[in-house]
Amino acid sequence: MLVLVSWLYMRQKKARNVNEARILALQEMLQKQYQHRVESIAVIASAMKDKQCEYTEGCIRLKQLVEQVEPDLLTQDEFSVIALVFSATEHMPINEQWQQLDKKAKSKFTQQRFALEADHKDAIHKAVVALQSHQFAGYQNLA
Repeated sequence: MLVLVSWLYMRQKKARNVNEARILALQEMLQKQYQHRVESIAVIASAMKDKQCEYTEGCIRLKQLVEQVEPDLLTQDEFSVIALVFSATEHMPINEQWQQLDKKAKSKFTQQRFALEADHKDAIHKAVVALQSHQFAGYQNLA
């Protein structure tokens, strides 16, 4: 009986160690993903500030990334323009759908996008600058 109890204890201990190792590996992977997203936000914000990335494209990318690391941030006044631009452009075709459009349709969407960028240029710039100095909360462990 003692051998059986000892064997069960060792089996349970081994299973617990395996599970703890899996949890640590998962936490490390999630931490790396989180950090990669925060770094991507900084790169996109910098590119937008330096006019290397159009405001519309940058806002689309930023909205998706920021939602993954700190979703409440987009509800704050200084960052809400990012969600606004995303919402105003999400109906526009991209990639293959864009390629299939005729010149007239492309021109119409481009004019809409340029007008949107012009209307919110200052707010977007302020949001980008604020994002560059924003301290994200950081990855929270699963435990």
